[in-house]
Amino acid sequence: MTPGTSVVAAGALVVIIGLGGGFMWLVTTFLFHFSGGQVKMGPVVDYGALLVIALTILVAVAAWILRSPVAAVKLAAITAAVAWVVAVVVEWLFATYVFVTGAP
Repeated sequence: MTPGTSVVAAGALVVIIGLGGGFMWLVTTFLFHFSGGQVKMGPVVDYGALLVIALTILVAVAAWILRSPVAAVKLAAITAAVAWVVAVVVEWLFATYVFVTGAP
């Protein structure tokens, strides 16, 4: 593996985890925190985003160490996509529960 490949892989991970995570945090904040006045959803959105980002970083680091930088980028992209879909579904279920039951 050349040093250039490692630099490109590290840049791709920054884009996937940093920019992708920030964008999806904004999307979920808009969908579940501000939209519909669900102020109670703030911590759920924040902790969900932190969990997805931490999981993606953990998978990327493990893949980088055990396999290669290119494998780390591939697995981080897959992990981020799947984890964000799961986070949106779980947050939607929580928001629906809070809206329907009026839970504190």
